[in-house]
Amino acid sequence: MEMEMEHNKYETPERQVAGETGVAGATAQSILEGGAGVYGQAEQAVSDVYDRAAQAVGETYEQAKSYSTENVGKTVLIALGIGVGLGLLLGASTRHSRTGRFAKPVVNALSDIALELFH
Repeated sequence: MEMEMEHNKYETPERQVAGETGVAGATAQSILEGGAGVYGQAEQAVSDVYDRAAQAVGETYEQAKSYSTENVGKTVLIALGIGVGLGLLLGASTRHSRTGRFAKPVVNALSDIALELFH
């Protein structure tokens, strides 16, 4: 009896269920098969979403690259504006001085300019 329990301990759940008889064994088998099916569907869904996201990111990257190649001047001005805006924001947040009053309007103005350049 003990040897039989040792032998059953190393069997896969499917083999253990297959060895059982009656309604409980059939129910357990159908639950295992259903779980495997749901897992396969979830795996396929995640894979599809990942593929679509990767494709969208790749397309957006290519669009940004082509835009920056075609509009070098605008790209440089936008990058400069972003750098100045971030510098003002970071400088204003680390020390309390008069710059804090000017940082927000300057950043807003630079954002408006960048938006106009993209349209």
